[in-house]
Amino acid sequence: MLVVAIIFVITGFYGFGWSRRRSDPTVTGDGGEFFQDYDVAIINGERISRSRLEYDVAHFIHEMGLHASATSADLPVFRNAVIDRIATLQELDKEIISRRIVVAKEEIDVAIREIEDQYPTKEIYLRQLQASGITETELRNQIEETLKRNKVFEEITGLASTDEEELRNFYEMMKSYAFQRPEGFMMDVARFTTEETAENARKELESGKEWDDVMEAVSPDVSEHSRSDSRIFIPTNQLIDEVEFVVDLSIGVPSRVVSFTSDDHMIVVKRAKEEAGTAPFEEVSADIEQMIISQKSAAQQSQFMQELRARAVVEFLDEELFTMVTSVIAEDESADETTTGETTTDETTVSDETSPADPSAPVALPTAIPEEPDTATAPEETEEESTAQTAVSTEETTASDEDAPVDTLTETEEESSIETPDETSEDGE
Repeated sequence: MLVVAIIFVITGFYGFGWSRRRSDPTVTGDGGEFFQDYDVAIINGERISRSRLEYDVAHFIHEMGLHASATSADLPVFRNAVIDRIATLQELDKEIISRRIVVAKEEIDVAIREIEDQYPTKEIYLRQLQASGITETELRNQIEETLKRNKVFEEITGLASTDEEELRNFYEMMKSYAFQRPEGFMMDVARFTTEETAENARKELESGKEWDDVMEAVSPDVSEHSRSDSRIFIPTNQLIDEVEFVVDLSIGVPSRVVSFTSDDHMIVVKRAKEEAGTAPFEEVSADIEQMIISQKSAAQQSQFMQELRARAVVEFLDEELFTMVTSVIAEDESADETTTGETTTDETTVSDETSPADPSAPVALPTAIPEEPDTATAPEETEEESTAQTAVSTEETTASDEDAPVDTLTETEEESSIETPDETSEDGE
């Protein structure tokens, strides 16, 4: 899990909490328009700018793989999620300090090596690091931060436990569909880094030596292996291609060496045939225990994160950005005229003239993660700038204004435009 999390640091490093400086206070909105940057929230005294918010929202959408399905109606949800995440991480960092969590240099070294091992060569790893725009020192700092946070969660979930009664109750409740298995074989399986070692181990087993003893003798060249007390069940229908011959292999006879790559060679020994049916409790109890503890740990983590978020002091300066808008149609059957298209929020009712873009329309998202803004507070926009940058739509014109140009938006333009905070303000009009 740690390796996966840290690799993400390299491949998508510009995440929450990481800042690249930017001096331009003009930022691009969801619809591609430009506006002067301003503060939209305050979290524990830290001011969050619109540019930082939208940057983190774009990153969040890409990180979650939602860029193809997200719509403009989802933006308030994403913005609230970003604020929650920033607030929670701030409180989590306070926990690190209060708990006096430390990470040894050796732990970071191990994490770095694990990352390097995911690449064919160190040169490729360094090129990827350089392409990400970060130094190894910055990466080490990010790894240290991640490890500290993980240690807090380990302390929180370390008390999760179960007992045999709970395990058996779970087994009885789930066995009719969760612990059914097809026909197959219980086997000993070992994989070796050299073909020579695999062949030597096979000969030792043929001579009558015990499996565990042989594996211990050749352990330096064994990448993984089962033990006599933890054999592996393999369904018959999975014994295909290179290992199809194992189906007809006699019980207790070591297989020939199967080579997958130059450094991956396998031998197996069938120990027993298992008919289709329900796996016995003794065989799956360890898996059940791990499952229950994982569920309890996840629940504890979730509760802890909720408590952290509740501690944070968050003030929204532009609540409209974070408010879900629900379209409703009010229809008066007793009246000759029908009022439709009214948009309501928890506090106000907004007319169609100021309603947001069509929720079914895709969000105008960047094709790549945008450059992260400067975290410094940008100068406030003037009334003239705000007026110049706000798209004004009108549905009615007077006959006396025929000679004057009329600024109207087509239906398509209305759907793709993004409101600025002044569009629904009567004072701004």
